[in-house]
This record gives sequence, C-alpha cells and structure tokens, in this order.
Amino acid sequence: MKKTIGIVGMGVSGLAVLLALSHQSEDVLATMEIFCFDDSHHFGKGIPFQEDAALALINSPIDDISFDYRNMSDFMVWLRENGYSTDQSYVARALYGKYLSERAKSLLNQLPVRVVTSRVEDIHYFPQQQQWQVELEEGATPNGLPVFFDEIHLACGALPVLDPYELEGALGYHADPYPLKQFARDEFDGQTVAVIGTGLAAIDVIKWLVSDTKASIQAFSRSNVFPTVRILEGPVIDWQFFTDETLNQLLNQAEHSFTLTTFDNLLSSELQALGFKSWKEATKQVLAPGQEGIALAFEHPKELYLLQQLASRITVWLTDLWPYMSLDDRKAYQETYGKAIVNLRNPMPDDSAKVLLEAFKQNKLKTIADVSDITSTDQGFTIITKSDKFFVNHIINATGYHLTPANLSSATPLLQSLINQRLCQLDAQGGLTILPETAQVLSPKYGVMPNLYAHGALVNGVIYQNNSTIKIQRMAERAFKGSG
Repeated sequence: MKKTIGIVGMGVSGLAVLLALSHQSEDVLATMEIFCFDDSHHFGKGIPFQEDAALALINSPIDDISFDYRNMSDFMVWLRENGYSTDQSYVARALYGKYLSERAKSLLNQLPVRVVTSRVEDIHYFPQQQQWQVELEEGATPNGLPVFFDEIHLACGALPVLDPYELEGALGYHADPYPLKQFARDEFDGQTVAVIGTGLAAIDVIKWLVSDTKASIQAFSRSNVFPTVRILEGPVIDWQFFTDETLNQLLNQAEHSFTLTTFDNLLSSELQALGFKSWKEATKQVLAPGQEGIALAFEHPKELYLLQQLASRITVWLTDLWPYMSLDDRKAYQETYGKAIVNLRNPMPDDSAKVLLEAFKQNKLKTIADVSDITSTDQGFTIITKSDKFFVNHIINATGYHLTPANLSSATPLLQSLINQRLCQLDAQGGLTILPETAQVLSPKYGVMPNLYAHGALVNGVIYQNNSTIKIQRMAERAFKGSG
C-alpha cells in the first residue's frame, strides 16, 4: 500500500510542500501518492499573485524571489526566456503568479501527483488508525480519491481580514483590498477615501487611488509609520554577534530558553559594531510617521541599508528562537521592536515611495493622527480623533489577514471545523500552533499530531514573520526531514 498524502491549498505554501517532496529520493517518492487540492482559480499561484492591476508589485527584487530558494536566479531566467525585461528591480505580482503557475505545472508532471480542483470543506480524523478523511465542496465528485489519507498538509492560507472598527457590511466599506481591480467598479472621483493601515497593502491601495482616481486620500494606523524604502546597494555584512555559531549555541542549549535580555544585549553589541549608538538613535534616523518617514530613506540610505539587513538577520534568528521566548518577553519584544523590525524587514520599492511622496506633495494624500473610533452613516463614515471628527465617503481596510479568536467566525469552514473538532488550536500569537522543528500541528485533544502539518500564513504566529516565499519553503522542508 502506498502512503497517501493530501496537500490542502496550492498557493505559495502548498507549492513549497510539493517542492520539499520533490527533493525526496526516487525510492521514497515511489512509495507515495500525492493529492493536491485547490480551486482552479488559485491553483498554482495562490491569492497574492492572482491577476490584478499592474501597479501591484512584488515587494522583493526579482533576483531575491524564486519558486525554489535553492535556485535564486530562476525567476530572472524565466523572465528573459519569456521576453520580459530584467532592467526593473520589481515586477507586477500577477507576472510572478504566471511564473509560479508554469513552474508548478512542470513540478506536477515530475511527481506522483493527482490534481483535484475542488475546495476542501472539512477534514475528519480517525485516531485508532491515525488516518484522515477529506470532505470536498458540495457537487465535487472526483474519481479515484482514497477513502483515507495517511498524511495531511494544511496550506490553506486564505485567512480572514482584521476588522478593527467593526465596519463589516457598512455601505462604502471595503473589507479586503485585494484584488485592487475590484475598485474599478466604484466611483471615487471627488470623494474622500480613508485607508486603514500604513503597511504594504495600504501602499498598493494608495498607489491605485493616485493612479486611477481623483480621490482625496487619508491614511492612518496606530503608528502612521510606513514601511521603509528598500535600499538595494550596500556592503556584505560580517556579523559580529548575530553569527551562525552563536545561533547554534543558543539552539543547542539543554534548556530551550531565549530571553529578551539576551536579545537586547546581542542587538546593542551588533548595533555598535555597525556604527550606531543605540536602537533608539538608529531608528530615529530612518523611521518617522507619514511623509517624513518615507523621505528619511533618501537622506540616510547607508544607515537604512544596514538596519534593513539587521532586521532580516533578526527575523532569520527568531524563526527558531521565538518559541523559546516566554509570552511576556515576546509581548515586550513586540512593544519595543516589533513594528520597527516589520517596517525595516518588509520595505517598499523605491518607485512606490516616489509615488507616495508626490501624492503628499500635491496634497492628494494625508495621514490622520490619533484615530479613536469610526462610525458609519447613511452617506459614509465619521472618523473620530482625540481632537476632531470629520467625514469620509469610503473606507478601504488594508490592515492585513490573521487568524485570531476575534475573527474565527469569518474564517473558512475548514479552519473553523479544525478548531471546533479540537484537531488544531489557535496560538496566543495568532494562527495555528505547531512544533516549529517539524511543522506538526499541536492538538488540544491529541497532543502532537504525527501526520498533520501546517504551513505558510496559517502559522504566522508561532513562526516569526512567516511571510516570505523563501522562509515558507525552508519551513516546509522540516516536515520531511526524516523521510529520505
């Protein structure tokens, strides 16, 4: 009998699982039957890389993103082979989606895979035999599906949006910013549009509004700090304290513990080695609310480059050390460093920064400080700040996607069922709880699930900033460490 493996969701994380399987030996693959589930619209590219407005760009340079992290030049090769220019550092997300789909098709042809273009609505566990049954959407009747699966990989990262002001359903409220092309149906000219959020999704929305409408745009978040501008050129850094050797020593300690004090000391020492006095002084040079913060990138590119590299290094470290930190330390870390690290590690393209700066200059874009509440009216919305209140016609929510107790009721039926059956549990940091070493799901009912794994956006709480294609690919490999 062959081992039956189900991969639920075939976007970036599902493809990462398939890619990890492709690195198994031929003998191991010969013992497997792999079934890949997703609807035909998203199969092979997922939600972020679907067809959309051309100005929705990938946020990584074309030489720093790939279908396979072991071959980082592959996307550049594909672009050239298909007649696309490689002169620009960034391309449309839809183009990267086309590349993903082509590479996925090629990989599917090499492996013992059966494609099932139906959504999985539910999963049932049979503990005595440690096997799974998959329930498909109504009307789906594919032939030849096994009755039981030996192993399930959850890669269904379509998470619910956050709704911080509870505006869902209000006329003029757009709960999800993607795809951007949806907004072409609405009339924004001469209207005031508020964008909730100042992250990368908000930047996409603002760029679209600037490009395609004559709207007045007002953006806000708790900090009003936009992502930094990616600095592409800079020296290779010889880390003095955040070294591979130190990381391995910390991971191999008998007691699995990593304290905020240890992190503070390492960061302080590394900053001084890079020429900075302190974290506060360093971030003051490159981070500030609104227009001023974006402009700082062009005033301090050398310093920003170093801090962006440092933030990326920290994120790599915390992949495994984050679970070793106490909840109190994690909370304190987020308060002190969290937002700044995100803005440094997830920067915007240079061209996007220039669009925003020009919009600020022409008074098309403003930021709103100290928003305390938003109420909906028949005509639009009243935004209430500490010192004022004013009216806007539309609100576009660009706060992101996350799985929390507060929005579980908006999650897919599959995710709700997994939680209700107590096969999975929500982590204190959001998302599903897994063992980081193996990607195995932790169940409140059964403990560590030997044959249920979760990947990608689903575990972006336990796994610190699990939102880059490369990191998702590396994490997927952990599920097959002992397979051959």
